[in-house]
Amino acid sequence: MDHGEIKFSENKTLLFTKHRELFYICVLSAVLDAISTIYFMFLLGPGPETNFIVKKMSYHYGIYLGPFLGKLYQLFALWGLSVIAPRMTRILCLVLIALNLSAFGINGLTCIEAWNHQAQ
Repeated sequence: MDHGEIKFSENKTLLFTKHRELFYICVLSAVLDAISTIYFMFLLGPGPETNFIVKKMSYHYGIYLGPFLGKLYQLFALWGLSVIAPRMTRILCLVLIALNLSAFGINGLTCIEAWNHQAQ
């Protein structure tokens, strides 16, 4: 037992080596979510955004850069957590993928509803 030591040198590449495929899927889901968020904000503005970090960044950096910076922050947090809790890396990736894909779906449904509302 290492008494809670974090082995940074051993864990720093874990996400990019042992869990490479999951990391790529995380990146893909983050990009899909960012693109759908940009379109969502294009239609409705950043006000209805529920992710407070993305909302703040979108107000500060704009609706195009804000969502991508929010996703970059998210992926960096995933890496940091994989260094701190290496045994949790797989489940963290799966949770992040599920969250990003659900946000992508919600953004898509919201955009469809906005289109229908504008068409009336």
